[in-house]
Amino acid sequence: MIARGARRRDGTDGPAVSPDEAALVRRARAGDTEAFGDLVRRHQDVIYRLAVRMVGPDSAEDVAQGAFLKAWTGLERFRGGAAFGTWLYRIAANLCLDHLRSAARFRPLPLDGAALAVPDGYDLAEAVVADAERADQRAALAEALAALPPEDRLILALRAGEGLSYEAIGAALDLAPGTVGTRLHRARARLHRLLTERLPGRQEDRDGLR
Repeated sequence: MIARGARRRDGTDGPAVSPDEAALVRRARAGDTEAFGDLVRRHQDVIYRLAVRMVGPDSAEDVAQGAFLKAWTGLERFRGGAAFGTWLYRIAANLCLDHLRSAARFRPLPLDGAALAVPDGYDLAEAVVADAERADQRAALAEALAALPPEDRLILALRAGEGLSYEAIGAALDLAPGTVGTRLHRARARLHRLLTERLPGRQEDRDGLR
């Protein structure tokens, strides 16, 4: 089973790469399953998170495990031109897109709920109404993300969800950084339009999409 771990906060783009990772890859290519297990443990959290954002929690584990299985069977094709984690991102991203295209639909993106906190002296009814409005906005965002084309959802997941730089996204998807910027701009424009349709007269919170 793929473990659900905490997000890394080491300041790097995507999966962290340690000095001994190249040695682990060499051992894994020679058939060392323990070395490959170490590689899986280093990168499983970010690959699982990407799968959840793309295909939803019901299918995320299967997609993540499929990505690592494909990496194991295809290690001879990994030549070290990019970081091992970047190579894994590319495999997982392609599997997510394949899954979405074959399913011909999207699963709702899980969004964290906002806790309702009512300070002393605050109008409880007013707080409940405000929280309900926020819930409507979160639901609209999930629906809008679900309506995006697979490529748009993927590039937003890598940028807004994982916080990857244009260069890191380009390496994972085999795109020039300028092309990444163009596609992000188009994806954000589509998401803005979809949100506007679902929340007429409201300005959505786009801080997480920058």
